[in-house]
Amino acid sequence: MLHAFFFDSAANQPHSPALWVDGHSYTYGEIEVQVRRVSSGLASVEQAGDAKRCLLFAHRSAAAYWGVLGILDAGLAYVPLSPKMPAARIAAIIEQSGAPVMLVDGHCAAMLDEVLPLLEEPPRIFRLDEEGINPNQLSGASRLQPLPVAAYTLRRGTMSDVAYVLFTSGSTGTPKGVPITHANADAYVKGQLQLQEKYSNARYIQLCELVFDPSVHDIFVCWANGGCLYVPDTVDPLFNADFIKRHEITHWNSVPSVAGLMQQMRKLAPAAFPSLRVSMFGGEPLTRSLTLAWMRAAPNSRILHMYGPTEATIACTCFEVQRGFLEDGQNTVMPLGWALPGVELMVVDAALERVAFGQRGELLVAGPQIAGGYLVPDDAGSSRFVKKVYPGRRARRWYRTGDVASTTADHGIVFHGRLDRQVKIRGNRVELEEVENVVQACSQGTQCAVIPWRVDEAGRAAGLIAFVANVRVEPDRALQACRQRLPSYAVPERVVVVDSLPLNANGKIDRKVLAQQCISDTLADKTMDRSVRRIAERLHA
Repeated sequence: MLHAFFFDSAANQPHSPALWVDGHSYTYGEIEVQVRRVSSGLASVEQAGDAKRCLLFAHRSAAAYWGVLGILDAGLAYVPLSPKMPAARIAAIIEQSGAPVMLVDGHCAAMLDEVLPLLEEPPRIFRLDEEGINPNQLSGASRLQPLPVAAYTLRRGTMSDVAYVLFTSGSTGTPKGVPITHANADAYVKGQLQLQEKYSNARYIQLCELVFDPSVHDIFVCWANGGCLYVPDTVDPLFNADFIKRHEITHWNSVPSVAGLMQQMRKLAPAAFPSLRVSMFGGEPLTRSLTLAWMRAAPNSRILHMYGPTEATIACTCFEVQRGFLEDGQNTVMPLGWALPGVELMVVDAALERVAFGQRGELLVAGPQIAGGYLVPDDAGSSRFVKKVYPGRRARRWYRTGDVASTTADHGIVFHGRLDRQVKIRGNRVELEEVENVVQACSQGTQCAVIPWRVDEAGRAAGLIAFVANVRVEPDRALQACRQRLPSYAVPERVVVVDSLPLNANGKIDRKVLAQQCISDTLADKTMDRSVRRIAERLHA
Protein backbone atom coordinates (compact mmCIF):
# COMPACT_ATOMS: atom_id res chain seq x y z
CA MET A 1 0.00 0.00 0.00
CA LEU A 2 1.19 3.52 -0.75
CA HIS A 3 1.37 4.62 2.90
CA ALA A 4 3.42 1.53 3.77
CA PHE A 5 6.49 3.26 2.35
CA PHE A 6 6.24 5.77 5.21
CA PHE A 7 5.51 3.20 7.92
CA ASP A 8 8.41 0.98 6.84
CA SER A 9 10.80 3.91 7.25
CA ALA A 10 9.14 4.91 10.52
CA ALA A 11 9.74 1.42 11.89
CA ASN A 12 13.40 1.44 10.84
CA GLN A 13 14.29 5.03 11.81
CA PRO A 14 11.66 6.54 14.13
CA HIS A 15 14.00 9.29 15.36
CA SER A 16 15.12 10.48 11.92
CA PRO A 17 13.68 13.73 10.51
CA ALA A 18 10.81 13.12 8.08
CA LEU A 19 9.24 16.55 7.57
CA TRP A 20 10.25 20.19 7.80
CA VAL A 21 7.46 22.74 7.51
CA ASP A 22 6.57 26.11 9.05
CA GLY A 23 10.05 26.29 10.55
CA HIS A 24 9.61 23.04 12.52
CA SER A 25 11.13 19.60 12.04
CA TYR A 26 9.19 16.39 12.75
CA THR A 27 10.59 12.88 13.08
CA TYR A 28 9.04 9.76 11.59
CA GLY A 29 7.93 8.70 15.05
CA GLU A 30 6.25 12.05 15.80
CA ILE A 31 4.35 12.01 12.53
CA GLU A 32 3.29 8.40 13.06
CA VAL A 33 1.57 9.36 16.33
CA GLN A 34 -0.45 12.04 14.55
CA VAL A 35 -1.25 9.72 11.63
CA ARG A 36 -2.67 7.08 13.99
CA ARG A 37 -4.83 9.77 15.63
CA VAL A 38 -6.27 10.90 12.31
CA SER A 39 -6.69 7.33 11.08
CA SER A 40 -8.55 6.13 14.18
CA GLY A 41 -10.72 9.26 14.24
CA LEU A 42 -11.76 8.82 10.61
CA ALA A 43 -12.42 5.12 11.09
CA SER A 44 -14.87 5.93 13.88
CA VAL A 45 -16.82 8.39 11.72
CA GLU A 46 -19.84 6.86 10.05
CA GLN A 47 -19.28 6.97 6.31
CA ALA A 48 -22.37 7.71 4.24
CA GLY A 49 -22.54 5.64 1.07
CA ASP A 50 -19.66 3.61 -0.33
CA ALA A 51 -17.46 6.39 -1.70
CA LYS A 52 -14.50 5.55 0.58
CA ARG A 53 -13.06 8.98 -0.13
CA CYS A 54 -12.07 11.86 2.13
CA LEU A 55 -11.51 15.46 1.06
CA LEU A 56 -8.34 17.11 2.31
CA PHE A 57 -8.43 20.91 2.42
CA ALA A 58 -4.97 21.70 3.75
CA HIS A 59 -2.08 23.82 2.53
CA ARG A 60 1.65 23.58 3.32
CA SER A 61 1.11 22.62 6.94
CA ALA A 62 2.35 19.67 8.97
CA ALA A 63 -1.29 18.65 9.38
CA ALA A 64 -1.65 18.37 5.61
CA TYR A 65 0.92 15.57 5.53
CA TRP A 66 -0.33 13.53 8.44
CA GLY A 67 -3.78 14.11 6.93
CA VAL A 68 -2.66 12.38 3.71
CA LEU A 69 -1.24 9.43 5.64
CA GLY A 70 -4.14 9.26 8.10
CA ILE A 71 -6.70 9.11 5.31
CA LEU A 72 -4.81 6.32 3.57
CA ASP A 73 -4.31 4.41 6.81
CA ALA A 74 -8.05 4.62 7.48
CA GLY A 75 -8.66 2.75 4.25
CA LEU A 76 -9.86 5.83 2.33
CA ALA A 77 -8.67 7.71 -0.74
CA TYR A 78 -7.61 11.31 -0.25
CA VAL A 79 -9.02 14.03 -2.51
CA PRO A 80 -6.85 17.14 -2.13
CA LEU A 81 -8.16 20.70 -2.48
CA SER A 82 -6.18 23.91 -2.70
CA PRO A 83 -7.01 27.40 -1.40
CA LYS A 84 -5.43 28.72 -4.59
CA MET A 85 -8.39 27.37 -6.55
CA PRO A 86 -11.49 29.50 -7.10
CA ALA A 87 -14.31 28.66 -4.71
CA ALA A 88 -16.52 27.51 -7.59
CA ARG A 89 -13.92 24.97 -8.75
CA ILE A 90 -13.45 23.68 -5.20
CA ALA A 91 -17.21 23.24 -4.89
CA ALA A 92 -17.37 21.41 -8.23
CA ILE A 93 -14.66 18.99 -7.12
CA ILE A 94 -16.34 18.38 -3.76
CA GLU A 95 -19.64 17.53 -5.42
CA GLN A 96 -18.10 15.33 -8.09
CA SER A 97 -15.95 13.47 -5.56
CA GLY A 98 -18.96 12.25 -3.60
CA ALA A 99 -16.78 12.27 -0.48
CA PRO A 100 -18.91 12.47 2.70
CA VAL A 101 -16.09 13.76 4.95
CA MET A 102 -13.59 16.61 4.77
CA LEU A 103 -10.49 17.36 6.84
CA VAL A 104 -9.49 21.03 7.11
CA ASP A 105 -6.39 22.72 8.51
CA GLY A 106 -5.97 26.22 9.87
CA HIS A 107 -4.68 27.58 6.57
CA CYS A 108 -7.89 26.75 4.71
CA ALA A 109 -10.69 26.96 7.28
CA ALA A 110 -11.52 30.60 6.56
CA MET A 111 -12.22 29.82 2.89
CA LEU A 112 -15.08 27.51 3.88
CA ASP A 113 -17.37 30.55 4.05
CA GLU A 114 -16.92 30.99 0.30
CA VAL A 115 -17.25 27.32 -0.58
CA LEU A 116 -20.04 25.95 1.62
CA PRO A 117 -22.84 28.17 0.25
CA LEU A 118 -22.14 26.74 -3.22
CA LEU A 119 -22.84 23.15 -2.11
CA GLU A 120 -26.23 21.48 -2.00
CA GLU A 121 -25.08 18.82 0.45
CA PRO A 122 -21.86 19.82 2.24
CA PRO A 123 -19.73 17.01 3.66
CA ARG A 124 -19.09 16.59 7.37
CA ILE A 125 -16.08 18.74 8.20
CA PHE A 126 -13.47 17.94 10.83
CA ARG A 127 -10.51 19.95 12.06
CA LEU A 128 -7.09 18.51 11.40
CA ASP A 129 -5.54 20.92 13.89
CA GLU A 130 -6.56 23.74 16.19
CA GLU A 131 -3.96 26.25 15.13
CA GLY A 132 -5.28 29.21 13.17
CA ILE A 133 -8.95 28.21 13.41
CA ASN A 134 -11.24 30.65 15.18
CA PRO A 135 -14.79 29.22 15.00
CA ASN A 136 -16.27 32.59 15.95
CA GLN A 137 -15.05 34.06 12.66
CA LEU A 138 -16.71 31.41 10.49
CA SER A 139 -20.34 31.47 9.49
CA GLY A 140 -20.02 27.73 8.88
CA ALA A 141 -18.40 27.16 12.29
CA SER A 142 -21.14 24.78 13.39
CA ARG A 143 -19.98 22.40 10.67
CA LEU A 144 -16.44 22.24 12.05
CA GLN A 145 -15.94 19.41 14.49
CA PRO A 146 -12.91 17.95 16.21
CA LEU A 147 -11.98 14.46 15.04
CA PRO A 148 -13.33 11.82 17.42
CA VAL A 149 -10.86 10.15 19.76
CA ALA A 150 -10.85 6.39 19.24
CA ALA A 151 -8.62 3.39 19.76
CA TYR A 152 -6.37 2.60 16.83
CA THR A 153 -7.04 -0.54 14.84
CA LEU A 154 -4.94 -1.65 11.90
CA ARG A 155 -7.04 -1.72 8.73
CA ARG A 156 -6.00 -3.81 5.78
CA GLY A 157 -6.93 -2.91 2.25
CA THR A 158 -6.14 -4.26 -1.19
CA MET A 159 -3.87 -2.94 -3.90
CA SER A 160 -6.91 -2.32 -6.08
CA ASP A 161 -8.26 0.23 -3.57
CA VAL A 162 -8.07 3.86 -4.70
CA ALA A 163 -5.27 5.80 -2.97
CA TYR A 164 -6.07 9.31 -4.21
CA VAL A 165 -8.22 11.20 -6.70
CA LEU A 166 -6.80 14.17 -8.60
CA PHE A 167 -8.83 16.46 -10.82
CA THR A 168 -7.46 17.58 -14.16
CA SER A 169 -8.84 20.29 -16.40
CA GLY A 170 -11.19 18.47 -18.74
CA SER A 171 -11.53 19.51 -22.36
CA THR A 172 -15.05 20.76 -21.57
CA GLY A 173 -13.80 22.97 -18.75
CA THR A 174 -15.35 20.74 -16.09
CA PRO A 175 -12.90 19.15 -13.61
CA LYS A 176 -12.29 15.49 -14.43
CA GLY A 177 -11.45 13.16 -11.53
CA VAL A 178 -8.70 10.56 -11.99
CA PRO A 179 -8.69 7.79 -9.35
CA ILE A 180 -5.23 6.30 -8.83
CA THR A 181 -5.03 2.97 -7.02
CA HIS A 182 -2.41 1.78 -4.55
CA ALA A 183 -1.20 -0.61 -7.26
CA ASN A 184 -0.75 2.28 -9.72
CA ALA A 185 1.19 4.39 -7.20
CA ASP A 186 3.18 1.43 -5.86
CA ALA A 187 4.40 0.61 -9.37
CA TYR A 188 5.57 4.20 -9.85
CA VAL A 189 7.40 4.51 -6.52
CA LYS A 190 9.16 1.17 -6.96
CA GLY A 191 10.20 2.24 -10.45
CA GLN A 192 11.71 5.40 -9.01
CA LEU A 193 13.59 3.41 -6.38
CA GLN A 194 15.22 1.50 -9.25
CA LEU A 195 15.99 4.70 -11.13
CA GLN A 196 17.55 6.63 -8.25
CA GLU A 197 20.18 5.38 -5.87
CA LYS A 198 19.59 5.91 -2.18
CA TYR A 199 21.34 8.87 -0.56
CA SER A 200 21.98 9.18 3.15
CA ASN A 201 20.45 12.28 4.70
CA ALA A 202 18.37 12.90 1.57
CA ARG A 203 16.42 16.16 1.62
CA TYR A 204 13.59 16.53 -0.87
CA ILE A 205 11.93 19.88 -1.58
CA GLN A 206 8.14 19.99 -2.01
CA LEU A 207 7.22 22.78 -4.42
CA CYS A 208 4.14 21.29 -6.06
CA GLU A 209 0.69 21.60 -4.47
CA LEU A 210 -1.03 18.43 -3.25
CA VAL A 211 -3.62 18.78 -6.03
CA PHE A 212 -0.95 17.95 -8.64
CA ASP A 213 0.59 14.51 -8.88
CA PRO A 214 4.30 15.48 -8.74
CA SER A 215 3.54 16.00 -5.03
CA VAL A 216 2.98 12.25 -4.73
CA HIS A 217 6.50 11.68 -6.04
CA ASP A 218 8.02 14.17 -3.61
CA ILE A 219 6.21 12.75 -0.59
CA PHE A 220 6.41 9.02 -1.07
CA VAL A 221 9.69 8.61 -2.94
CA CYS A 222 11.24 10.75 -0.20
CA TRP A 223 9.79 8.66 2.62
CA ALA A 224 10.47 5.37 0.81
CA ASN A 225 14.13 6.45 0.85
CA GLY A 226 13.99 7.46 4.51
CA GLY A 227 14.56 11.09 3.60
CA CYS A 228 13.20 14.35 4.98
CA LEU A 229 10.60 16.37 3.04
CA TYR A 230 11.15 20.14 3.11
CA VAL A 231 8.09 22.31 2.45
CA PRO A 232 8.88 25.99 1.75
CA ASP A 233 6.22 28.62 2.43
CA THR A 234 6.29 29.84 -1.15
CA VAL A 235 7.47 28.88 -4.61
CA ASP A 236 8.95 32.33 -5.20
CA PRO A 237 12.18 31.82 -7.20
CA LEU A 238 14.16 34.30 -5.11
CA PHE A 239 13.12 32.60 -1.88
CA ASN A 240 13.67 29.03 -3.04
CA ALA A 241 17.16 29.59 -4.41
CA ASP A 242 18.20 30.59 -0.90
CA PHE A 243 16.09 27.75 0.56
CA ILE A 244 18.11 25.17 -1.37
CA LYS A 245 21.34 26.55 0.02
CA ARG A 246 20.16 27.04 3.59
CA HIS A 247 18.73 23.53 3.96
CA GLU A 248 21.22 21.78 1.67
CA ILE A 249 18.46 20.25 -0.45
CA THR A 250 19.55 17.11 -2.33
CA HIS A 251 16.46 16.40 -4.49
CA TRP A 252 14.67 18.94 -6.66
CA ASN A 253 11.46 18.42 -8.65
CA SER A 254 9.59 21.15 -10.56
CA VAL A 255 8.18 22.25 -13.89
CA PRO A 256 10.80 23.97 -16.08
CA SER A 257 9.02 27.33 -15.75
CA VAL A 258 9.99 27.54 -12.08
CA ALA A 259 13.65 27.07 -12.95
CA GLY A 260 13.22 29.52 -15.83
CA LEU A 261 12.11 32.21 -13.42
CA MET A 262 15.13 31.49 -11.23
CA GLN A 263 17.31 31.90 -14.31
CA GLN A 264 15.69 35.24 -15.10
CA MET A 265 16.31 36.38 -11.52
CA ARG A 266 19.98 35.45 -11.98
CA LYS A 267 19.82 32.78 -9.29
CA LEU A 268 21.49 30.07 -11.39
CA ALA A 269 25.05 31.21 -10.84
CA PRO A 270 27.80 28.61 -11.37
CA ALA A 271 27.94 26.12 -8.46
CA ALA A 272 25.03 27.90 -6.73
CA PHE A 273 23.54 24.57 -5.56
CA PRO A 274 26.36 22.12 -4.77
CA SER A 275 24.12 20.04 -2.45
CA LEU A 276 21.74 18.92 -5.21
CA ARG A 277 22.15 15.29 -6.28
CA VAL A 278 18.99 14.71 -8.36
CA SER A 279 17.07 17.36 -10.31
CA MET A 280 13.81 16.33 -11.97
CA PHE A 281 11.81 18.40 -14.45
CA GLY A 282 8.51 17.58 -16.09
CA GLY A 283 5.15 18.90 -17.22
CA GLU A 284 6.60 21.16 -19.93
CA PRO A 285 9.33 20.99 -22.58
CA LEU A 286 12.79 21.40 -21.03
CA THR A 287 15.02 23.57 -23.21
CA ARG A 288 18.72 23.19 -23.83
CA SER A 289 19.56 26.70 -22.60
CA LEU A 290 17.78 26.18 -19.29
CA THR A 291 19.31 22.72 -18.86
CA LEU A 292 22.80 24.10 -19.40
CA ALA A 293 22.16 26.87 -16.86
CA TRP A 294 20.88 24.37 -14.30
CA MET A 295 23.78 22.01 -14.92
CA ARG A 296 26.22 24.83 -14.18
CA ALA A 297 24.31 25.83 -11.04
CA ALA A 298 24.04 22.22 -9.77
CA PRO A 299 27.27 20.58 -10.95
CA ASN A 300 26.86 17.52 -8.69
CA SER A 301 23.30 16.73 -9.78
CA ARG A 302 21.83 14.26 -12.21
CA ILE A 303 19.22 15.95 -14.41
CA LEU A 304 16.18 13.85 -15.28
CA HIS A 305 13.52 14.96 -17.73
CA MET A 306 10.30 13.14 -16.81
CA TYR A 307 7.06 12.81 -18.74
CA GLY A 308 3.64 11.45 -17.95
CA PRO A 309 -0.04 12.42 -17.77
CA THR A 310 -1.99 12.15 -14.52
CA GLU A 311 -3.78 9.10 -15.93
CA ALA A 312 -0.41 7.32 -16.13
CA THR A 313 0.51 8.09 -12.49
CA ILE A 314 3.01 10.96 -12.32
CA ALA A 315 5.59 9.93 -14.93
CA CYS A 316 6.10 7.05 -17.32
CA THR A 317 9.28 8.03 -19.22
CA CYS A 318 12.66 9.45 -18.28
CA PHE A 319 15.58 11.00 -20.14
CA GLU A 320 18.78 11.53 -18.19
CA VAL A 321 20.60 14.53 -19.63
CA GLN A 322 24.25 14.04 -20.52
CA ARG A 323 26.65 16.85 -21.37
CA GLY A 324 27.42 15.28 -24.73
CA PHE A 325 23.77 15.63 -25.74
CA LEU A 326 23.81 19.33 -24.85
CA GLU A 327 26.97 20.00 -26.85
CA ASP A 328 24.97 19.47 -30.03
CA GLY A 329 23.26 22.80 -30.66
CA GLN A 330 20.57 21.06 -32.74
CA ASN A 331 19.19 19.47 -29.55
CA THR A 332 17.16 22.48 -28.45
CA VAL A 333 14.63 20.54 -26.34
CA MET A 334 15.11 17.49 -24.14
CA PRO A 335 13.43 14.30 -25.44
CA LEU A 336 11.04 12.23 -23.34
CA GLY A 337 13.46 9.32 -23.27
CA TRP A 338 12.65 5.73 -22.43
CA ALA A 339 9.87 3.95 -20.55
CA LEU A 340 10.16 3.52 -16.80
CA PRO A 341 10.20 -0.07 -15.45
CA GLY A 342 6.99 -1.92 -16.30
CA VAL A 343 5.74 0.77 -18.71
CA GLU A 344 5.16 0.12 -22.42
CA LEU A 345 5.03 2.81 -25.12
CA MET A 346 3.61 2.81 -28.64
CA VAL A 347 3.35 5.47 -31.37
CA VAL A 348 0.27 5.02 -33.56
CA ASP A 349 -1.68 6.68 -36.35
CA ALA A 350 -5.29 7.88 -36.25
CA ALA A 351 -6.50 4.29 -36.72
CA LEU A 352 -4.39 3.19 -33.72
CA GLU A 353 -2.05 1.23 -35.97
CA ARG A 354 1.65 1.29 -35.20
CA VAL A 355 3.59 3.80 -37.31
CA ALA A 356 7.01 3.13 -38.83
CA PHE A 357 10.09 3.79 -36.76
CA GLY A 358 10.84 7.52 -36.72
CA GLN A 359 7.40 8.52 -37.96
CA ARG A 360 5.18 10.84 -35.95
CA GLY A 361 1.95 9.71 -34.34
CA GLU A 362 0.01 9.70 -31.09
CA LEU A 363 1.80 8.29 -28.05
CA LEU A 364 0.08 5.42 -26.24
CA VAL A 365 1.09 4.31 -22.74
CA ALA A 366 0.39 1.01 -20.97
CA GLY A 367 1.41 -0.82 -17.82
CA PRO A 368 0.59 -1.09 -14.13
CA GLN A 369 0.60 2.71 -13.65
CA ILE A 370 -2.39 3.33 -15.95
CA ALA A 371 -5.56 4.42 -14.16
CA GLY A 372 -8.73 2.37 -14.53
CA GLY A 373 -10.69 5.30 -15.95
CA TYR A 374 -12.28 8.52 -14.74
CA LEU A 375 -14.29 9.04 -11.60
CA VAL A 376 -17.33 10.06 -13.65
CA PRO A 377 -17.12 8.19 -16.96
CA ASP A 378 -18.17 9.91 -20.17
CA ASP A 379 -17.80 9.08 -23.83
CA ALA A 380 -14.88 11.46 -24.37
CA GLY A 381 -13.01 10.16 -21.32
CA SER A 382 -13.74 6.53 -22.02
CA SER A 383 -12.31 6.86 -25.54
CA ARG A 384 -8.94 7.73 -23.98
CA PHE A 385 -8.58 4.17 -22.67
CA VAL A 386 -8.48 1.59 -25.46
CA LYS A 387 -8.12 -2.18 -25.58
CA LYS A 388 -5.82 -3.39 -28.30
CA VAL A 389 -3.21 -6.11 -28.77
CA TYR A 390 0.06 -5.30 -30.54
CA PRO A 391 2.56 -7.99 -31.61
CA GLY A 392 5.46 -8.25 -29.21
CA ARG A 393 3.76 -6.22 -26.47
CA ARG A 394 2.31 -7.57 -23.22
CA ALA A 395 -0.27 -4.84 -22.65
CA ARG A 396 -3.91 -5.27 -23.60
CA ARG A 397 -5.11 -1.85 -22.45
CA TRP A 398 -3.60 1.51 -23.43
CA TYR A 399 -4.04 5.18 -22.61
CA ARG A 400 -4.14 7.68 -25.46
CA THR A 401 -2.06 10.65 -24.34
CA GLY A 402 -3.05 13.06 -27.10
CA ASP A 403 0.66 13.86 -27.51
CA VAL A 404 2.44 13.74 -30.86
CA ALA A 405 5.70 11.78 -30.63
CA SER A 406 8.19 9.71 -32.58
CA THR A 407 10.69 7.00 -31.68
CA THR A 408 14.44 7.45 -32.11
CA ALA A 409 17.30 5.03 -31.63
CA ASP A 410 19.50 7.30 -29.53
CA HIS A 411 17.06 9.31 -27.42
CA GLY A 412 13.96 7.16 -27.10
CA ILE A 413 10.66 9.00 -27.47
CA VAL A 414 10.74 12.56 -28.81
CA PHE A 415 7.86 14.95 -28.15
CA HIS A 416 6.48 17.03 -31.04
CA GLY A 417 3.46 18.73 -29.48
CA ARG A 418 -0.14 18.17 -28.58
CA LEU A 419 -2.78 16.92 -30.94
CA ASP A 420 -5.15 19.46 -29.45
CA ARG A 421 -2.58 22.30 -29.82
CA GLN A 422 -2.31 21.77 -33.52
CA VAL A 423 -3.78 24.76 -35.36
CA LYS A 424 -4.38 25.62 -39.00
CA ILE A 425 -3.06 28.85 -40.48
CA ARG A 426 -4.52 29.53 -43.91
CA GLY A 427 -5.28 25.84 -44.27
CA ASN A 428 -1.82 24.68 -43.18
CA ARG A 429 -1.28 22.57 -40.05
CA VAL A 430 1.02 24.16 -37.47
CA GLU A 431 2.35 22.61 -34.25
CA LEU A 432 2.64 25.44 -31.71
CA GLU A 433 5.41 23.68 -29.77
CA GLU A 434 7.52 23.52 -32.89
CA VAL A 435 7.11 27.26 -33.44
CA GLU A 436 7.92 27.95 -29.77
CA ASN A 437 11.16 26.00 -30.01
CA VAL A 438 12.27 27.93 -33.09
CA VAL A 439 11.30 31.35 -31.68
CA GLN A 440 13.08 30.63 -28.42
CA ALA A 441 16.23 29.54 -30.21
CA CYS A 442 16.18 32.55 -32.57
CA SER A 443 15.51 35.09 -29.82
CA GLN A 444 17.74 33.37 -27.25
CA GLY A 445 15.00 33.94 -24.69
CA THR A 446 14.57 31.94 -21.51
CA GLN A 447 10.87 31.22 -22.07
CA CYS A 448 8.51 31.34 -25.02
CA ALA A 449 4.79 30.85 -25.57
CA VAL A 450 3.08 31.09 -28.94
CA ILE A 451 -0.67 31.52 -29.22
CA PRO A 452 -2.95 31.61 -32.26
CA TRP A 453 -4.24 35.15 -32.93
CA ARG A 454 -6.57 36.40 -34.14
CA VAL A 455 -9.13 33.59 -33.82
CA ASP A 456 -12.53 33.98 -35.48
CA GLU A 457 -15.88 32.64 -34.29
CA ALA A 458 -15.29 29.37 -36.13
CA GLY A 459 -12.00 28.86 -34.29
CA ARG A 460 -9.84 29.61 -37.32
CA ALA A 461 -6.57 31.37 -36.56
CA ALA A 462 -5.38 34.21 -38.77
CA GLY A 463 -1.83 34.08 -37.47
CA LEU A 464 0.40 33.63 -34.43
CA ILE A 465 1.85 35.87 -31.73
CA ALA A 466 4.95 34.91 -29.74
CA PHE A 467 5.62 36.03 -26.17
CA VAL A 468 9.27 35.73 -25.15
CA ALA A 469 10.95 36.46 -21.84
CA ASN A 470 14.49 37.73 -21.31
CA VAL A 471 15.49 37.93 -24.98
CA ARG A 472 19.04 38.59 -26.16
CA VAL A 473 18.16 39.26 -29.80
CA GLU A 474 16.06 42.13 -31.11
CA PRO A 475 12.50 40.98 -32.00
CA ASP A 476 12.85 42.01 -35.66
CA ARG A 477 16.09 40.05 -36.01
CA ALA A 478 14.50 37.06 -34.24
CA LEU A 479 11.58 37.11 -36.68
CA GLN A 480 13.98 37.30 -39.60
CA ALA A 481 15.77 34.22 -38.28
CA CYS A 482 12.42 32.45 -37.80
CA ARG A 483 11.58 33.07 -41.46
CA GLN A 484 14.65 31.06 -42.33
CA ARG A 485 13.54 28.07 -40.27
CA LEU A 486 9.75 28.09 -40.57
CA PRO A 487 7.32 28.17 -43.48
CA SER A 488 5.81 31.62 -43.96
CA TYR A 489 2.44 30.68 -42.52
CA ALA A 490 4.08 29.47 -39.27
CA VAL A 491 6.14 32.62 -38.64
CA PRO A 492 4.58 34.72 -35.85
CA GLU A 493 3.25 38.11 -36.86
CA ARG A 494 5.16 39.68 -34.02
CA VAL A 495 7.31 38.91 -31.01
CA VAL A 496 6.19 40.47 -27.74
CA VAL A 497 9.01 40.85 -25.23
CA VAL A 498 7.93 40.43 -21.60
CA ASP A 499 9.77 40.38 -18.28
CA SER A 500 8.25 36.99 -17.46
CA LEU A 501 5.44 34.77 -18.68
CA PRO A 502 2.34 34.38 -16.50
CA LEU A 503 2.02 31.04 -14.70
CA ASN A 504 -1.09 29.21 -13.60
CA ALA A 505 -1.66 27.48 -10.25
CA ASN A 506 0.56 24.49 -11.09
CA GLY A 507 3.43 26.64 -12.35
CA LYS A 508 2.85 26.15 -16.08
CA ILE A 509 2.64 28.98 -18.60
CA ASP A 510 -0.88 30.43 -18.54
CA ARG A 511 -1.76 30.91 -22.21
CA LYS A 512 -5.27 32.08 -21.36
CA VAL A 513 -3.78 35.16 -19.71
CA LEU A 514 -1.69 35.83 -22.82
CA ALA A 515 -4.77 35.53 -25.03
CA GLN A 516 -6.59 37.98 -22.77
CA GLN A 517 -3.67 40.40 -23.14
CA CYS A 518 -4.06 40.17 -26.93
CA ILE A 519 -7.75 40.99 -26.57
CA SER A 520 -6.98 43.97 -24.32
CA ASP A 521 -4.30 45.25 -26.71
CA THR A 522 -6.67 44.93 -29.65
CA LEU A 523 -9.42 46.85 -27.86
CA ALA A 524 -6.91 49.56 -26.96
CA ASP A 525 -5.76 49.75 -30.59
CA LYS A 526 -9.37 50.08 -31.78
CA THR A 527 -10.04 52.85 -29.26
CA MET A 528 -6.92 54.68 -30.48
CA ASP A 529 -8.04 54.24 -34.09
CA ARG A 530 -11.44 55.76 -33.32
CA SER A 531 -9.83 58.70 -31.51
CA VAL A 532 -7.50 59.37 -34.44
CA ARG A 533 -10.42 59.27 -36.86
CA ARG A 534 -12.44 61.71 -34.77
CA ILE A 535 -9.49 64.16 -34.64
CA ALA A 536 -9.02 63.85 -38.40
CA GLU A 537 -12.73 64.48 -39.01
CA ARG A 538 -12.67 67.65 -36.85
CA LEU A 539 -9.56 68.94 -38.65
CA HIS A 540 -11.16 68.26 -42.00
CA ALA A 541 -14.35 70.07 -40.92
